Amino acid sequence: MWRRRLALVILGAAVLAGAGLAFGPARVTWLNTGLRIDYPWPRGAAALLATAASGLLAALLRNRLLRLGAAGLALAALFLGLRLLAYRLEAGETGITLGGLLGSTTIAWGDVTRVDTGAQALVITDRAEAQVRVGTNDLAPEQRARLERTIARRVREGSTRPSPPR
Repeated sequence: MWRRRLALVILGAAVLAGAGLAFGPARVTWLNTGLRIDYPWPRGAAALLATAASGLLAALLRNRLLRLGAAGLALAALFLGLRLLAYRLEAGETGITLGGLLGSTTIAWGDVTRVDTGAQALVITDRAEAQVRVGTNDLAPEQRARLERTIARRVREGSTRPSPPR
């Protein structure tokens, strides 16, 4: 009985530690030709640790409602971990690419028709109405301003030269 309780306490602590370490700001890397925004791999790994601990916790719990809650938490942590590991935004010389769980979207700078700035995101739209949504919640104000300037400069440069063939 005490072993089961000890396992529950350890797994609960692992869930809390994994969840706590999974959250934090994105990593912004400024390159000579543009920028890259992604999340450090330890954040995704911490969310996957919370997933495993929640799954084991669900297996050890006897109360059906608590078991369902732990299983739901495991699914949410799994989605978060995979999203953190897959997310990558790159703004280079030719265009902007956003990669995630469901694939990637690339927009050439010459094809950009609109850039909408909101309180929490920048949305870049091309001629075919494809969109790249850049969440800016995790960015410091100076990083967001620098990102907006980089995108504006690239769009200006892209409008003066023909877009690459598809």
